Amino acid sequence: MRRFRYVAAFAALAILGCSRDADQSPHAIDVELWQDEMPIRQPWLRENLPDQSLVYARVPHVLGLFATPKGNVLDTGLRSKVNVENVQKIQQGLIDNVFSVVPLLSEPELRLVQTHVRSPIELSATFLPAPASLIAATLDIDSNAAFDAVLEELGVALTAPLDAQNIGQIGGAPMPLLLQFDAGSGRLLINTGPSVTAESFGNLIAAMNRDEPHRMRALESRIDTSGQGFFLWVDAQEAIPMMQMFVPREQFDELMELGFRKVDAVALGWGVANGKGRISLAADIPTGDDRGFIPYVNNDLSAHSVGDPDALMVASIPTVEEFRRLEALAIAKMPAAAADEWSEGKQLVQEVTGVTLEEMLAAVGPEILVIFDRAGDYVAIRLRDPDLWDSVLERIAAATGSSPETRKVAGNTYYHWSIPSAIDQLDDKVRADLPWFGELWARQRDHLYWMRDGDFLYTASVPQILFDRVAMQPETNIGQWLSQRQRIDAEHAALSISGSSRKLPGRLYAIYIELLQILADIGQTDIDVWSMPSAAQLDLPELGTVGFTVSLGNPTLAAEFTFENNPAELFGSLGAVAAVGVIAAIAIPAYQDYSIRAQVSTGLNLSAAAKAQITEYYSSNGRFPGAADAERMSIPENAGPFVWSVTVEPDTGVIMIEYEEFVATTGGQLFLEPSVEESGQISWNCWSTLSDKHIPAACRQ
Repeated sequence: MRRFRYVAAFAALAILGCSRDADQSPHAIDVELWQDEMPIRQPWLRENLPDQSLVYARVPHVLGLFATPKGNVLDTGLRSKVNVENVQKIQQGLIDNVFSVVPLLSEPELRLVQTHVRSPIELSATFLPAPASLIAATLDIDSNAAFDAVLEELGVALTAPLDAQNIGQIGGAPMPLLLQFDAGSGRLLINTGPSVTAESFGNLIAAMNRDEPHRMRALESRIDTSGQGFFLWVDAQEAIPMMQMFVPREQFDELMELGFRKVDAVALGWGVANGKGRISLAADIPTGDDRGFIPYVNNDLSAHSVGDPDALMVASIPTVEEFRRLEALAIAKMPAAAADEWSEGKQLVQEVTGVTLEEMLAAVGPEILVIFDRAGDYVAIRLRDPDLWDSVLERIAAATGSSPETRKVAGNTYYHWSIPSAIDQLDDKVRADLPWFGELWARQRDHLYWMRDGDFLYTASVPQILFDRVAMQPETNIGQWLSQRQRIDAEHAALSISGSSRKLPGRLYAIYIELLQILADIGQTDIDVWSMPSAAQLDLPELGTVGFTVSLGNPTLAAEFTFENNPAELFGSLGAVAAVGVIAAIAIPAYQDYSIRAQVSTGLNLSAAAKAQITEYYSSNGRFPGAADAERMSIPENAGPFVWSVTVEPDTGVIMIEYEEFVATTGGQLFLEPSVEESGQISWNCWSTLSDKHIPAACRQ
């Protein structure tokens, strides 16, 4: 188990993404830094990538992931002279004492990578005018003779010595394979493809001296500027001609219809950018192109918290214009019946609340923030149109018969809305059938408290949270905290969850040193652990960033995990961010269950008339209604907004309530069965095919 811990730590420290934001602590010391070139070099093909590249990929060197500085909080420790010397000793020990005894690693090709490659391996592929690929790396070889010896070890040889441009060709390869090796820098470039020639390779090398960064660098800057992480970039426009040749026409047309033709480039990576570790998937769609169902998001995150939040969730809702555009696109692809149901649903909302969906969207948004700070847990909602918001409140109050009360506390105005539960809205006859605890539950109400501060409504479950927020004087600008402390760009975030995990930088630095000792033991070499600086001496911060963001910017769309030291933080030590997940995991399903229970209750209301008729019929005739009378008492279709039918079974009086599929996607029924008591009175038993959590307690088996 202990060994597994260190193996996990090896992966955990592969990508280190902390930023040094805290003030210098009194424990910090001047660390003697390594002055020479780092053992693992930076990639270089990305600086000279050919314009016609279809794909660019970077495969990291294991020691680059593990022990090379990447612009993070451990940089000082990893740049320290003693750490670099320890890593060099470990590397040599592994070469001398491990690779030779592990059969897999003793293969010549893998031995070349482990022994001589001193950088990430970069790959580039082109499709037009002819398929070809480039492979680039930096070797620790400093002479042509040593390079020839390595080729001989691999069982290959040059057809002739390297020419004046250090270009040569490998003989006996299945397709042309040319290379350039510069002994002065150790840089190796390999070019292969069916149409590759010495002339074309020379022209390619001449064209690689770029004056301007390749367009790939724009997405790379979002994902991995360190150069030591994994990165994959695809030119989507260049890929389309190749896709036409290899993808079946029907699937190709579907991709184009989904909007792939509008995508400029796609990138995926795991690295460090802007001082934080990131796992990202991003796509560029040129400015001005219609993105179909994907809207643009522009947030103004000017809400304030009390100190730095422990955790934060940002959600963006569409403008009225975006909503109408998305609605029109959706309706165009809906079946006619579904479009009618959507229209009826909107109409029902207006009838129940007195306002339209469009008016609600025009009044609030786009930003909705769930904030966890020293004052408590509360929500901030931007007011787009304060006057319209007041009008919306007035009309909801008039339509529902429930309006908020206003209170003055310590000179500030607060609002409270006590909202009846769905059970409280049931028909009196239905409520009469509820057990005693159901009646008590029906008395429970939902309470919402809020206040206005600037352009935002701040809402909470109890007023004391709002009292404390005012008393503690919120001064932390949410937008600045996200960009400066968390290093998260939420300006275009449709959804962003961010928070802090405690003490991980120091803990993982200690595990890093332990891992050095283990590798030194395996490689049978001695290292100097005593001279390694401590976490306090390096002034490692206590808090580390963790988060997830979906960004719908212009032109870049991205989904990104952000972390300080390693991706495991996202799934383990999330600290207060877990609270956001708990709220989402509980509140969203709870709201869905609440909605379904309310929809189920409408079926019970609709069945009340049939129950009364059946009771009266039995009282008059001493039996339950036959086929003709049962049909008269039934509602065969379109019984209500959530109910398809209410049917009475002949001769038994059993009432079946059939709900619409959107209430229960697999179909659902609720049955009411009459039973004759000894007194001659009718009582009703209930059961259902719906989930127990969606039906009254009396119907549960």
